Amino acid sequence: QGITAGGVKQLCDDHLRAAEEHLAAIRALRGAPPETLTYAATLGRFDDAVLEVNSAGDFPYLMGVAHPDAAVREAARLCEPKVDRFTTAMWLDADLAAVLQAYAQTGEAREALKGERARLLADVLRDFRRNGLSLPPDRQQRLRDVNEQITRIGQEFMANLSASTGSIEIAPASLQGLPKEYVAKHPPKANGKVEISTDYPDFFPFVTYAKDRKAALDLYVLFTNRGGEKNVKLLERLLALRSEKARMLGYKSWAEYAIEPRMAKTSGAVRAFLDQVKAALKEPAKAEFTELMKEHVRLGGKPTDRLPPSERYFLEDRVRASKYQFDSQALSAYLEIGAVKQGLMDITARMYGLEYKEVPANAWHPDVTAYEVRSDGKAIGKFYLDLYSRPDKYKHAAMFAVRTAKRLADGSWQTPVAALECNFPKPGAQPALMSHEDVVTFFHEFGHVLHHLLTRSELASYSGTSTVRDFVEAPSQMFEEWAWSREVLDLFAKHHATGERIPDDLFQAMTRARGFGRALATQRQLTLASIDLELHTREPGFDTTLVVEQAQRANESFVFVKGTHLQSSFGHLITYDAGYYGYQWALSLSRDVLTRFKQEGLLNPAVARAFRDEVLAKGGGVEAGDLVARFLGRPPSHNAYLAYLQGKE
Repeated sequence: QGITAGGVKQLCDDHLRAAEEHLAAIRALRGAPPETLTYAATLGRFDDAVLEVNSAGDFPYLMGVAHPDAAVREAARLCEPKVDRFTTAMWLDADLAAVLQAYAQTGEAREALKGERARLLADVLRDFRRNGLSLPPDRQQRLRDVNEQITRIGQEFMANLSASTGSIEIAPASLQGLPKEYVAKHPPKANGKVEISTDYPDFFPFVTYAKDRKAALDLYVLFTNRGGEKNVKLLERLLALRSEKARMLGYKSWAEYAIEPRMAKTSGAVRAFLDQVKAALKEPAKAEFTELMKEHVRLGGKPTDRLPPSERYFLEDRVRASKYQFDSQALSAYLEIGAVKQGLMDITARMYGLEYKEVPANAWHPDVTAYEVRSDGKAIGKFYLDLYSRPDKYKHAAMFAVRTAKRLADGSWQTPVAALECNFPKPGAQPALMSHEDVVTFFHEFGHVLHHLLTRSELASYSGTSTVRDFVEAPSQMFEEWAWSREVLDLFAKHHATGERIPDDLFQAMTRARGFGRALATQRQLTLASIDLELHTREPGFDTTLVVEQAQRANESFVFVKGTHLQSSFGHLITYDAGYYGYQWALSLSRDVLTRFKQEGLLNPAVARAFRDEVLAKGGGVEAGDLVARFLGRPPSHNAYLAYLQGKE
């Protein structure tokens, strides 16, 4: 059920109805004698409702971005506002809150509640406050309206972005520099021109390899402006609504409100962290930019030219080729997608003691495959792989929860289900060869899949990746390191025609070239984090494009391209609001965690088991800093990350 438009609607409605039954049962205990207020009847039941709310939203959300049928996508998108309305009402439910507050005063709650159950009680009481329970009725009604508008605008922004594909038309000669597979996939049309779109599989190779840099800049402008003026206006309305909501709840800005429950706690701590990163990058970024400028001049440019961001990919690739003798296209010949997928599964099976068994997918598209995951002979979960690009599909790579794990009321364990949505090249008459960046992305996203599947948290509220925003990327970013290891690559990276492993000189060139460009790439991330933080800190009514321009000038070596408005295509502003810094914050944690893996071995099953048990299995049920400290045997530190940024690891 759930793959037809009617099925998706019914699935959403059925789970919300079940959630409401749990909440009604808790509400009915208002005014009941304290001895009847047990964990199972109150807080435990609340987590049962959380599971149903997750189930109502997760699969429809996936269908809204991945199903090939527009009617199903539309029906699925209608579910999200229903789930959000339900959640808003739940947090503004005075009867529900009264019962949970009364339970918090009982002897059981004060003395017997431990671990993640105690954490859940504290978090739930905090979240009632953060969701406006103490507001007077008229302000609560306004809050409901604001929440609905925030959801609706966010959906519209993301739908515009998914549907927004720009393209340029060029003469076939402008394909010079591109891989032959790319050229073969882009024959001239009837008018003799070749069409190149802003979709990832078209865009990134073109800006990286095309010798026609004017066409690359034109494509970059279209890519950056996806979503159009329409999304700029939607975003500005959204920022005003978020600001209003934050002030209504007693916070200075949305950034203060959003960051409070995360690891960083305050926007001041985030700014201090970003400043630390900026300072660490100053010299390495300057050195890298000087190298790129030399290459630009060598290719006939002037030393006074001001380079747009589209030149970063191209010039870095050229420097890697000339200075480090690294040919990224030559490496792709060893990265056939089927072999990479198999290798990824073999490695994670070996590390974590897992078995993967392909099972019939019966999924939303014929390309989708499904795997059951077993550990110690028991089925512990399942995941779907939806790896290839197609029209009307989510344009990035991401893990989506399909089902949340939880210990159910009858004591049985509900296993988790995940789906991985990617946009990799599809095998056809030609083998599908991945760029190494795509392989790194695949490892990253599979890190999220493992986090979701290896959870042992008893509570839906803390299952798998249900952890704080500035920690959730750490396990996935950490796993990227495996895609750079000789020992790991030798297990699957074989030449698609000869079966040979990556030659030593190519591997060494890749390793030497890896560090090059890191400082400039991190500057870019710093720009995005600063834009996100700034947009969510200012009083509404400002020019968002000006903020983008100022952030780029303050943090980057490349110039702002007039006429671009990056914010219209920056989907994380909707989903990671005031949280984009979390990528770098989590990267800092992941570099710290890696210190133990590097010391004891990336494929060492004992270390992997400790990571599985101490970090992945706990989900969000333990303070993230404590998880890292337990695994490392010391408090977390930014030192490994700052050394990594400066190439001193």
